[in-house]
Amino acid sequence: MSFFLQRWLGGGGPWGRQEVSQAVERLIDEVDPKVRLLPRSQQQLQRGVRDTLRYASELIEHLPAPLDLSPAGYTTDRRVGLLFASPESLCRVLQGSEALQQYFSHPSNPDTAYLLLVMQPQARQRLGSQLLPDGQVQNDVPQQVISFEQHRVVAAYDSLKNLRQLAGMEAFNALCRDLARRVALFDARRQQLEAERQRVLLRLAAGGQTLINADALRGRDDVKDDELPRRLQQLDAELAVMGKQLSLPGKLDYLRQVLRQPQQYIKAGLESTWLDRMGVVTPPDLGGAQLDFGLMKLGEAEDSVRERVVFPGSITRRDLLQWRERWPQ
Repeated sequence: MSFFLQRWLGGGGPWGRQEVSQAVERLIDEVDPKVRLLPRSQQQLQRGVRDTLRYASELIEHLPAPLDLSPAGYTTDRRVGLLFASPESLCRVLQGSEALQQYFSHPSNPDTAYLLLVMQPQARQRLGSQLLPDGQVQNDVPQQVISFEQHRVVAAYDSLKNLRQLAGMEAFNALCRDLARRVALFDARRQQLEAERQRVLLRLAAGGQTLINADALRGRDDVKDDELPRRLQQLDAELAVMGKQLSLPGKLDYLRQVLRQPQQYIKAGLESTWLDRMGVVTPPDLGGAQLDFGLMKLGEAEDSVRERVVFPGSITRRDLLQWRERWPQ
């Protein structure tokens, strides 16, 4: 069922009034809590948040099969060995997970936890050797190596069904964090422009006098002295626009714009690649094994898109105890 049909029918996941209200508060807390000072700010975001939650749930509805994150699974589930550099690195991720600690701290929870694992893919080029079908070794072959870093367990659930139903909220939380990061970067850019404007004003005030060392006020990309008036006009115009965008009404409008068309900002789907045991992209006929993974993309412009690989996984209380016995912290 498409996102727009779900929206028309009013379905698309367990997002009642309370869940939507909590998601609105989460979004405002991440971006700027002072947005609450605007009249009806929460109400203006509710419909967009509900639609975005439904859309995010639909995106990650189809995830790969869960990873076996037990000590035995590191060797029997080939994917785990590709995603983690060593058994010890997997153990550190599991033991450092607050979500798993909270889950297993409740005795009433089932002994098996189904978790949502997020990591950052990294691709790099190198020259390596390749074993040809006839048994010869070819050296200095251009290779693409894919590795996975910054592993995080973002949530733990009592069943795979609940994981698939509620993982949309985790995607929404990732969107909230990314929007907050982008607003912070935009504000940092405004501060840079304001600092440059102060330098331009001081240089203009110095004129031909020697009371101020104008050379010390030059930035790395400052313009020539005769171009200072024109640069000042450009800075004033740009800062005026940024001032409106970074005002509380401007931030609220930005959030409403993103939530009106979430499909332009957040994307996800099932991807596949073929890798050898060292993470080198290798065709199937040369021994590469297929790796299916969920890939989530956040961002509007192609050059600013952030990618995250998403996997479900499972681990039991006993498995976690065995990991702790092998590598105690």
